[in-house]
Amino acid sequence: MKIILASANAKKIKEIEAILGIEKIMSYQELLGDFEIIEEGQSFSQNAWIKARTIENKIQKLEGDYLVIADDSGLCVDALNGMPMIYSARFANIKASLKELREGDFQIPIKGGSDEANNLKLLSYLSKIGGESDAKFVCTLAVCGRVRGERVEGEFYGELEGKVVSAPLNPKAFGYDPLFIPKGYTVTLDKIKEKNTLSHRFYALQKFKAFYKEIL
Repeated sequence: MKIILASANAKKIKEIEAILGIEKIMSYQELLGDFEIIEEGQSFSQNAWIKARTIENKIQKLEGDYLVIADDSGLCVDALNGMPMIYSARFANIKASLKELREGDFQIPIKGGSDEANNLKLLSYLSKIGGESDAKFVCTLAVCGRVRGERVEGEFYGELEGKVVSAPLNPKAFGYDPLFIPKGYTVTLDKIKEKNTLSHRFYALQKFKAFYKEIL
């Protein structure tokens, strides 16, 4: 069984391998090379399926069983009317005032920003709203593939509630972890050793694991 992740993000691949207990998850680039998938959906679910089906369509001739896993996840900040949502990876390139951001009155960026740039963007908005806000991380997994000659698919959702705060950045951390304190904790997510057992991605992947066992 080949498991192919619709991402080339080494940190994400390592995190998912650890959560699933699987030693080798392939990046789609190992099979298909580097190409851009345009995420034109209006929700995490739509974007996850765009990625999953784009890759599935390109590997139809692949021999044997395989599963494509596409993860679309992001941060939803209450005081920003849910933003950056599906634009979490591209947040740094959104040009908008606080009012425009809340109202969705901005041009959607095409290119993503670095983790540091996205975090700095969030900090700039937090400075205008008192330095913190309730928030949650959301993850939707779209999974499709072929098992014993039959096509299979499933969708799995997870979330982690907490708040975003103005805090020092951590260049070794992943995504918005340095600015997010999970509910029930007093430190940011990047400082929590058991992160992989409480993250939004963990909850979605636990549901996938149950599905995976059923179809094997």
